[in-house]
Amino acid sequence: MVLSLLFAGVFYAQAVHGWSEQHGAFAFPDQAGSRLLSTAEFAKPETVRTALCSGERRLAIEFDRRQTESANSTQRQAPHNFANTAGTIFSIVGGKVDPDATCFVAVDSFVNGTATVPLKRAAGQSRCSRDLYPHFESAKSRPVVGCWPIADSPSGTRVVLIEFARRLRYALASLAVVENGRRLYVDYPADFTGPGADLWRVDDGGEIHPDEFEIVFLLKRGSSYLMAVSWSAAEGNSLSLLSADDSSDFKEIVQDSWYRSPL
Repeated sequence: MVLSLLFAGVFYAQAVHGWSEQHGAFAFPDQAGSRLLSTAEFAKPETVRTALCSGERRLAIEFDRRQTESANSTQRQAPHNFANTAGTIFSIVGGKVDPDATCFVAVDSFVNGTATVPLKRAAGQSRCSRDLYPHFESAKSRPVVGCWPIADSPSGTRVVLIEFARRLRYALASLAVVENGRRLYVDYPADFTGPGADLWRVDDGGEIHPDEFEIVFLLKRGSSYLMAVSWSAAEGNSLSLLSADDSSDFKEIVQDSWYRSPL
């Protein structure tokens, strides 16, 4: 499913692939939570042996088989359509996941040397401390109009969602990972076309909501971060794997989407 079906207000060209032989791909569970399906066509699926899933789950997996699209498919990348969706299937070894989980099936070289940053979902309707606003405003040269915690770590690392004031028709929202003096951003620009019109996502009514964002995992390797984000909306989930090092903000290295609009 192309991104133009999931995003409104601005067209996001798909500059990166939905999977990477150096990293892996996103995958969703079946209804029993015992298998995972990725729509990626791995050249060597047997080298994919780890699944990183919602809730800080790191699970062993093994390649099961490839599956073709069934005539009964609803064209939804969702657990209820698992048996009918084309893709690569992996079995979870010695465990299960919640059917609603988001997973990333990873090659060994991607997960080797990484440590999981434990995150707890922030309380609903909470707001960021205004002490952070000057840092964000300086970085983006725009006033902050809203800021919401997404997740927090006992170590003090935080992930927040920020909405900035528009510049003419140019809107901007960002996710930021805040760690001591570091602030690493993922930017979501959009084009404003009028009050109440869709802005970032189809049917968003011009608003962005923190409860739509899930940090699937946050990993650290040395001083670098690897983060997987699922952004849900009316039509489905936009999925991103991002990396950041000492000298840059987050860059997207894998992008995918699951079409899940109600039948």
